[in-house]
Amino acid sequence: MRQAVRGTGLCVVLIAGLFLAGCGQEIKKENEELKSQVASLQKENAGLKGQILTLKGDNEAMKKQLDEMKEQMDRMHQQMKSAKPAKKR
Repeated sequence: MRQAVRGTGLCVVLIAGLFLAGCGQEIKKENEELKSQVASLQKENAGLKGQILTLKGDNEAMKKQLDEMKEQMDRMHQQMKSAKPAKKR
């Protein structure tokens, strides 16, 4: 009877060990895939940060250009107001 219990216990331990060993390989494979995805996403993130900096620079340049155009427009309005209208005869 003791041998039957030992045999059954040993069998259960071996099956559990084989199951865990198989899962370990799958987990390692999945872990490697996730690591490569993380590296890819980090690279993409760095590229996007670069694009953000470029767009911020473009935005600042456009704001400056807009301000210059507004000033030019104001000067033109002032010139138009200060010009004397021609007298009608």
